[in-house]
Amino acid sequence: MNEKNKNLHRRAAIITGWVFIAVTAFFFLGSLIARDRTFSDKENRMLEQAPGINGGQIISGRYEEKFETYFTDQFLLRDMWIEMKAGFDRLIGRVESNGVYLGKDGYLIEKFTEPDGKNLKETCSAMGDFAKRYGEVKQYAMIVPNAVEILSDKLPAFAPAADQGRYLDTLGKELEKQGITVLDMRGVLKKNRDKKLYYKTDHHWTTEAAYLAFLEAGKTMGYNESEITFDALPVTGGFQGTLSAKSGFRSGEKEELEVYLPKDGSPSSVVNYVDEQKKTASFYDTGKLDTRDGYACFLGGNHPLIRIETPVQSDKTLLVLKDSYANCYLPFLATQYRKIVAVDPRYYYGDLEELMQVEEIQEVLYLYNANTFFSDTSLQMVLRES
Repeated sequence: MNEKNKNLHRRAAIITGWVFIAVTAFFFLGSLIARDRTFSDKENRMLEQAPGINGGQIISGRYEEKFETYFTDQFLLRDMWIEMKAGFDRLIGRVESNGVYLGKDGYLIEKFTEPDGKNLKETCSAMGDFAKRYGEVKQYAMIVPNAVEILSDKLPAFAPAADQGRYLDTLGKELEKQGITVLDMRGVLKKNRDKKLYYKTDHHWTTEAAYLAFLEAGKTMGYNESEITFDALPVTGGFQGTLSAKSGFRSGEKEELEVYLPKDGSPSSVVNYVDEQKKTASFYDTGKLDTRDGYACFLGGNHPLIRIETPVQSDKTLLVLKDSYANCYLPFLATQYRKIVAVDPRYYYGDLEELMQVEEIQEVLYLYNANTFFSDTSLQMVLRES
């Protein structure tokens, strides 16, 4: 290599080094100057806060891990950099960003990773113990498959993803052994793949998919079919979900969001948000449609404890242990139960044992999407503390 080329390489290396230092300094100083955010509206999730000094965590390496997550979550102009990274990824042919696949036909599909075996075993054990303590209470589990399972043909070629169906099979067998009736929705969802079952920019199932699942579950749970006719009503065409924000892909794409209303115009249910001390006669908060989290129009988002009293003739009471997939499903259940008590274990710190007694619960339904169920630890904690 001649002297001229050596000088060019040397200058390029120096420039690259200074750019790296400048970018690192920008992120670091931005994190120090900017006030830490607790919640990302764009990603619809809580952000990591500065970890406290803890000797045990430092020794184990957990402090370093938490600080790295904190630094990543809080750096200045995070949202802009996510979109820039996604654009760069697309330019070089990458089809996955931050755990989200850039799928076919406009779909963004959340990656499914193999669940922690110990955590899953403990959750199933806690559910089994709870079923034994309340042997006279009918218990059902609907663990809804995600788009990665039902719309696997929409995944990009050679996308590495764990087989969610295999884990659902194993889970179903285990829960049945524990005396819990499993409501497997894979059949009805795959049969209706021509319909829009999942949002293209969000990880939730659509209201249509929830309605199909409700009809299917009714065959096992003994629902009154004369009470389950609804009309679909589009409430916005500008919905953009969390997967778009999380990945940076399809940042300009909007889609339709629907609610389902009873055809007979029956009297409204009373929805009581217990912790917030708020009551309403609607399952919907249309004000949320103008926010980043448009899906929160269902029940206004996630709450620790909701008590729903309905005008139906049935005297049955139901406890729903849930994640956000249940939010668009609960209005359908209101046609079948006199009272519904919905608990989100991720936010609930009450006594479930006491709740079962006070509310005179007759049936229990676990309603989760598979990704959350396989990764979350809060359900086992709530069941064990009761």
